[in-house]
Amino acid sequence: MSITAVRKPDLRDQIRRLEELGELVRVRREVDARHVSGLLAQAKQALLFERVRGFDLPLVGGLAATRRRLALSLGATEEDAARRFQQAVERPIPPELVASGPVKEVKLLGDAVDLTRLPIPFLSEKDGAPYISSGIVVAKDPEYGSNAGCYRLMYRTPRQTSIDLVSPTDLRSFYQRRLARNEPLEIAVVIGAHAAEHVAASYRAPAGMDELALAGGLHGAPVPLVRCETVDLAVPADAEIVLEGEIAPIGWTADEGPFGDVTYLQCDLRWNPVFNVKAITMRRDAIFHATTMPLENIWLAALAVEASAWQALKVAGIDVRAITGTPGGLGFWKLIAAIRKREGEGKNALLALLPLSYVKWVVVTDDDIDIHDPDEVDWAITMRVQADRDVLVVPDARGKHLDPSVRAWELPRGQLPTTAKLGIDATIPDGIPPSMYERLRPAFREQVRLEDYL
Repeated sequence: MSITAVRKPDLRDQIRRLEELGELVRVRREVDARHVSGLLAQAKQALLFERVRGFDLPLVGGLAATRRRLALSLGATEEDAARRFQQAVERPIPPELVASGPVKEVKLLGDAVDLTRLPIPFLSEKDGAPYISSGIVVAKDPEYGSNAGCYRLMYRTPRQTSIDLVSPTDLRSFYQRRLARNEPLEIAVVIGAHAAEHVAASYRAPAGMDELALAGGLHGAPVPLVRCETVDLAVPADAEIVLEGEIAPIGWTADEGPFGDVTYLQCDLRWNPVFNVKAITMRRDAIFHATTMPLENIWLAALAVEASAWQALKVAGIDVRAITGTPGGLGFWKLIAAIRKREGEGKNALLALLPLSYVKWVVVTDDDIDIHDPDEVDWAITMRVQADRDVLVVPDARGKHLDPSVRAWELPRGQLPTTAKLGIDATIPDGIPPSMYERLRPAFREQVRLEDYL
């Protein structure tokens, strides 16, 4: 064990930075935990609720509700955030085990475990229960090593939650391997981590890649880890709260939901495993972190998917100039890419991007299009696309239960859905001279000024 030479920022540093930049305000009046989500939905900044009725812990939310706020938390610009993340993927810094940390200041074990001590908010109008929405779940597998990912947890009892494992993730795979042997899977849930850990945990990393090493790459310093009390795992030492325990080997048998999800929809009841909590460790003055749907989930996922897209196009040898996810495309279901095209590369770009994660549809344009302007993208699709030549449909690809159009409710419990993927090549068609797409320019615009005539 050792002590890191450079202290990486934690959630409290993130809060201070956003407050200094006018992106976070403190709410000093006492608030009901049931009202947190509604207040955050109205806020123009992130909110730190200093007094939550009936609880000793404050609550912070909205930290990633805008792309700007998330980028500022990472010390980046909105335009550069995804590239910064991709650089971290290429140059990860492994986490470092330390002797202790702030998250060990309070330890609740055995009969002392009580989730009702946490101000878990009620998020959406028809949710089945209060949800822990910001949890980063840490697990490991004998073959694939450590993994960190973001999963929702529905409150069930003071020592139990549901955990959403309907999507094809590493954690689901780890759990299925244990379930086949009728064994529980040990996990630790980190609540209150820095944005770098959150974005890294949202990344669909290749099996065997440590997401906390990606967070270290984003920080420029290793994430300090401490060993858990009751499970054989290590968690960020500077976290606010950690829940330790096991996912029971019961399969997809417990009712979970409904939940107002990233899709902007009130998703229906599901069947999922349960998480039995064996220990809670936390800071003495811990801050509970809540993420609200859908925008926080969208922007956290968007950066990771955009980074994957940069890498995929780089591997394909394509000169990419800009990539973005969109709020309407849920950040990670739609991608728009602008490239400097050589012959045939519009289609090659589609083929490189459509396999990514949960991406459902992709638009590729030339680099003269501002892909952040929906009207520009619509114009490119309208004027540069012939549907019989420039639209690619891939059937029977990996889908996601959150999409009602895949009719997941018709599947047996625990089965994964498939979807059709759509690619649109909105680049200038090969063989058409660029002069055919010369933009109009108002005559003598540079020689006159309107203010001279008013």
